[in-house]
Amino acid sequence: MTRSSDPAPYDLHLHTCWSYDATAQAERYFERARQLAMRCITITDHHILDSWDEVQQIASNYPEIRTFPSAELTVTTSIGAVDLLCYGFPQPFPESLSRVLENYHDWQREAGAAWSRGMQALGHDFTDAHRLELLESYRPPRAIAVQGNTHVKNQFLKDYFVDRGFISDAEEYPELTRQVRAKTASPPYPHVSDVVPVVKQLDVPIAIAHPHGYFKGCDQTRMDSLRDECALDGIECAHQSVPAEITPLYREYCERHDLFSTGGSDCHADENIEGTFALHGGAAEWLDELLDRLDARQSP
Repeated sequence: MTRSSDPAPYDLHLHTCWSYDATAQAERYFERARQLAMRCITITDHHILDSWDEVQQIASNYPEIRTFPSAELTVTTSIGAVDLLCYGFPQPFPESLSRVLENYHDWQREAGAAWSRGMQALGHDFTDAHRLELLESYRPPRAIAVQGNTHVKNQFLKDYFVDRGFISDAEEYPELTRQVRAKTASPPYPHVSDVVPVVKQLDVPIAIAHPHGYFKGCDQTRMDSLRDECALDGIECAHQSVPAEITPLYREYCERHDLFSTGGSDCHADENIEGTFALHGGAAEWLDELLDRLDARQSP
């Protein structure tokens, strides 16, 4: 089975320069969505809702394209880190949510500091100041002003370490990462029990992102366990990492358990928009499953 090459009328998994590992500008998504006559897009930046004010302002110029505040929140679970796509946070953001988001800000800064400490423990001159300088080479000042000196995208770390002679080539980066973690463990992501109850209390639908690895393919026991542990409302059935022949199996699981299905390109950079945006292969009618859930919250 091959994935459809036709753009879907939605893309519900997108990252902007507000994500630590992305460089895309939000307006480029809206521009492309208009060109493709799409119905809905969501910015799901990693761990944050910091981009929402900017996204909302841009979206006002594209009234035909629906959007709502969303995020990809990574949580620690019984199997390790799992990415959750959370759609349609209420506005203004409640205090309970703000506390969760601040915990993620803390985690980003602590994860970055752990890299600096680990590199120095190995004898490499990579301080917090060096890390900030590296962040400033690709992240906008407005994001750094809000989020601080965070962790760095792996590709930028890898290139920097090669340039500085810490490793001789990119192939040595995984081993360096292992050595750094042995010296200074990275802090765990916020625990699922501290994040999901807050999100569920706000009646925000949760879908597991790019689930093929988390589900070990289609391991029913693993799928059932994560559905319960993460209180899933949906599954990202269509994603570049989900084999096309597996998408129908995830879709069937959704139908059996009254979950919504979603799809997203997981685009991170402007230069990838033409080739990946909206090309996840998800069915057009899946969008209404999520929108119906969001709209039902407003019904008397």
